[in-house]
Amino acid sequence: MNFGIDHKSLALLAMILGLASCASQNALVQDPPFSVSEPQVVYWTAGRERGGSGMELSMRWNPHEPLAYGLDTLYFRGQALIPTIQDTETGMRLTVSAENPSRAKPDMIMDADSRKEVGNQPPMPLDSEVSIPFELKADEAILVYHRKSDGERFYYRISGIKEKPGRIPPSRQ
Repeated sequence: MNFGIDHKSLALLAMILGLASCASQNALVQDPPFSVSEPQVVYWTAGRERGGSGMELSMRWNPHEPLAYGLDTLYFRGQALIPTIQDTETGMRLTVSAENPSRAKPDMIMDADSRKEVGNQPPMPLDSEVSIPFELKADEAILVYHRKSDGERFYYRISGIKEKPGRIPPSRQ
């Protein structure tokens, strides 16, 4: 049987389908429309009991086309974080931060009369890590951004994140 399809047409069709499936995957961009430098992370701890802890990741931010692209998410050490841009005296900075809620347990009422225990809160589930579509080293993050004209998403790997000494404010006694 001959359906009127030659080998060249079949090969061309296979190549087009192959390229279309590759384009839908999360491919990393090598030349983004911005530059980042001096990425650093600082972990902090509150200076009082039940004050919590957290981290702040920041870097210098220099967009080549500031109005054409928007930021979506930054994946770092198992967390999906929302990036913000801050205009500082030394230039623009991309910053993300995360706060770990205090793991201190609130007071619980324990009584032989169960009606007096009504106000107790059930235990909270432990946070689980976010599924990240890339393998990352401890000093790497993935920045997800989109083109505003058509909404297409792009992925950029940020490497060389330096860990700076943590901030622990003095406690008041």
